[in-house]
Amino acid sequence: MLPKFKHKQVKFDEGEIVYSLGADAKNIYLIHSGHVSIRSKHGLELGLLGPGEIFGEVGRVIGSPRTVTAKAKTDCILYEIEWKKLQKKLDEADPVLVAITRGLSLRIGDANDLAEKLWLELSVYKSLE
Repeated sequence: MLPKFKHKQVKFDEGEIVYSLGADAKNIYLIHSGHVSIRSKHGLELGLLGPGEIFGEVGRVIGSPRTVTAKAKTDCILYEIEWKKLQKKLDEADPVLVAITRGLSLRIGDANDLAEKLWLELSVYKSLE
């Protein structure tokens, strides 16, 4: 039995898309059970997240659409957290912590872009062997 939690519970079957690259970043997610794969534009798995991890925050923090695709790697139960609830916490937080959060979010995006670029280059080199 799941604990009482005031956020909407959503279930995803293995292989189901939680959200796609470029979609409006409306909510963030907390994984209760299962695993979620975070994938780049060209399908590179950037991360595999499990219970207790939060994802979907980067686009909202930096003010952009979704920067990756999130796909259920296994059957999952997620909590969907409305952005306005997190925004309230950010509004009440120390401005230095908010700046750190934004900086880290920007670096995540940059690191994801670089990882995909290197992965694509490696794929080209391997195809020429």
